[in-house]
Amino acid sequence: MNFTQLRCFISAIDNSSFTIAAERLNFSQSAVSKNIKDLENTIGVPLINRAHHRISLTNAGRYFYKVARNVVDDMDYTIAYLQSKKGKTDNLVKIGFCNTPLEQKIMPLFLDNLKKADSRLDVQLVFALNNSISELLNHHIDLCFIARDSVDSVADIEFEPIIPGRFVIACPQGSPLAQKTMISMNDLKGQDLFMIDPNGSLSFQAKFQNFLIPELGIEKIKFVQDFFAMGIYVKAGWGVGLLPNFIADYQTPGIIHVPFDYGEIPPYGIAHMALTDSQIEIAPIISAYKKAVTSFTGNKDC
Repeated sequence: MNFTQLRCFISAIDNSSFTIAAERLNFSQSAVSKNIKDLENTIGVPLINRAHHRISLTNAGRYFYKVARNVVDDMDYTIAYLQSKKGKTDNLVKIGFCNTPLEQKIMPLFLDNLKKADSRLDVQLVFALNNSISELLNHHIDLCFIARDSVDSVADIEFEPIIPGRFVIACPQGSPLAQKTMISMNDLKGQDLFMIDPNGSLSFQAKFQNFLIPELGIEKIKFVQDFFAMGIYVKAGWGVGLLPNFIADYQTPGIIHVPFDYGEIPPYGIAHMALTDSQIEIAPIISAYKKAVTSFTGNKDC
């Protein structure tokens, strides 16, 4: 088994075609087919169904694809990381992001500030939703934007707070709750409350839901996959949403975000590995992001 075989297999599945995979890899179609067949012979089980001129994964293939994809991605990331430490790519900075509404608004400002501060920097954005810490530890990214609770117990990771954390309630515009300056627990009683799925979100929210359940009742709490789905339910008047202020998009039409009377939660900021002399200079990056946050929020904590 070798990386050429893995790349042929992954490319064929990603493109649903041996022919397109061959074009993408600059191989002949017969070479792609042979590499995949040799891979199957090495493993001892078929990975691809080839009936009716269409390809699909077998049950074993579906499992193997996930493993092969991780192996090849890890190797590509490793090569890019090593290359970034020498020669002309010394200025490469890999930034993990989760594409939250706040990041969508702030990232262009941040990149503009960063370019003005140091035009030599080469920035690579890496989507790292739910995997930011492992991406940092494996050197797939140099830094990421995240809540502090995700890094508190991880050695060798440093954190720079940017935005103080608190919960806000997303309310339909025109609703009685949207008129309040602060929402209490009593205000929420009787309301259907949407929260982001704790299996894919911030750990402190998972702890917080245990506080909410006895107060509101489990039947009143609904879980959604992401903030976009939450926004749809709230706009439709199906309930209100609870989320951290550093995820909320305060400019969403039809939704008003009101502070929740709960107190502070872990802040949002920049996480990065403990630096050595050979690594990136983090101070200008932190400064550029703080400036972007200030520009967007108008010196408010979101």
